[in-house]
Amino acid sequence: MFTLLILAIGFYLYKTGDLQKFFGKMDTQVPENNSARQIIDLRYAEGKITEEEYGKLRNLI
Repeated sequence: MFTLLILAIGFYLYKTGDLQKFFGKMDTQVPENNSARQIIDLRYAEGKITEEEYGKLRNLI
């Protein structure tokens, strides 16, 4: 009976969208001082910026 109650509450929260908001807040990370470098590295790894742009951006930081 207790399990059924938990499932019902979970289903209600899922339907209202509160469950997604709750789990979305849990995944947030506090950016560090070098977050700009991490973003540049990720963009370069994904191929969104060229090697020349990557070098220029790394030198600016």
